[in-house]
Amino acid sequence: RSWGGKIRAAQLSRRKIAQHTARRIMNRETDAAITELAAYLVDTNRTREAALVVRDIEMELADNGIVIAKVTTAHPLTEQLRRQIIALMNAQTVYLDETVDQTVIGGVKIDMPGKEYDATVRAKLNKLKEMTLL
Repeated sequence: RSWGGKIRAAQLSRRKIAQHTARRIMNRETDAAITELAAYLVDTNRTREAALVVRDIEMELADNGIVIAKVTTAHPLTEQLRRQIIALMNAQTVYLDETVDQTVIGGVKIDMPGKEYDATVRAKLNKLKEMTLL
């Protein structure tokens, strides 16, 4: 179903947009859902909300057991660490968006909808620095 029809497009809340798009993604209509969402945001001049809509869609998917986690490490994940991270998610389906960023020095940072776990050396050094400045 499209968002056209009798409902004026500008009346749709981000939550409704996220619910609709997440439902289509869960029904394996991902390409159509993304195309429709992009067209809607452009047509209604709401492209500035794109990042917020994506976050809301990720939250909606997480509520339905599908977690998209952004994992940042200093080195590529080993298969064992990847399995451990997925097990931590406690979800039916987990997708990892892996980024290697040498500025984290070591450890892992995991960003999930509504949650963040930062066990990087960089974060620990920053906490230590804050404690010494107090």
